[in-house]
Amino acid sequence: MNIEVVGWLVSGLLTVLCYLLKQKDDKQQKALDALEAKHLADTNLLFRKHDDDAAALQELRVQIAEGHYKKGELDTRFDKLEGTIKISFDSLGSKFDRLSEVLMGHVTAEAIANHGRRASDKI
Repeated sequence: MNIEVVGWLVSGLLTVLCYLLKQKDDKQQKALDALEAKHLADTNLLFRKHDDDAAALQELRVQIAEGHYKKGELDTRFDKLEGTIKISFDSLGSKFDRLSEVLMGHVTAEAIANHGRRASDKI
C-alpha cells in the first residue's frame, strides 16, 4: 500500500506541476500576444508618422520653392543681367571697331610701303 500512496502522491504532484506549468505558459503567451499587439501598433504609428512627416516635408519644399524668388525679384535680376550683357556687347563692339581701324591702318600702310618698293624696283 505504501507504493500505491507514493504512486498517487507522485501522480498528484505531476498533475499540480503540469497545471502550474500550463498556467505559466498561458500567462507568457498572453504577455507575448500583448507585446506583439503593442509592437504592431507602434510599427503602424511609426509608418503613419513617417508618411505624415514626408508629406509635411514635401509641402515645406514646395513653399520654399514658391517663396525663394518672387516674380518682381526675378524681373529685377533679369533686367540687371540684360543691362550688363548689353553694356558688355557694346563695349566689345567698340573694341572690335577700334581693332578693325588699327588693322586697316596697318594693312594700308603695308600696302603703300609694298607698292612704293615695287615702283622703285621697276625703275
